[in-house]
Amino acid sequence: MSADPVREWSDILDRFEGDIALAVSGGEPGPWSPPAGAGSLPEGLADRARRILDAQLESMAMLGKVRSDALAHLDALSTVPGSRNSPRPLILDVQG
Repeated sequence: MSADPVREWSDILDRFEGDIALAVSGGEPGPWSPPAGAGSLPEGLADRARRILDAQLESMAMLGKVRSDALAHLDALSTVPGSRNSPRPLILDVQG
């Protein structure tokens, strides 16, 4: 445990917040591993930690929906026949 657990836990919480912002903006956070020897969360940071947990849960739900929507769009695209294997045109220009 460090000499200043509030500073150490603030740094840990900063990293969580940064990773959430990066993920929501389309980036990919690096791997995370639990900090060794950080000790218990100081009571003064408990509310902040709860807010971060709520933000993580919200971002996971949002990213899950984005993923689901993307898969649905890819599914829809897979039903469109390709023109390379078609003996006839797939689009007819009726104006030109």
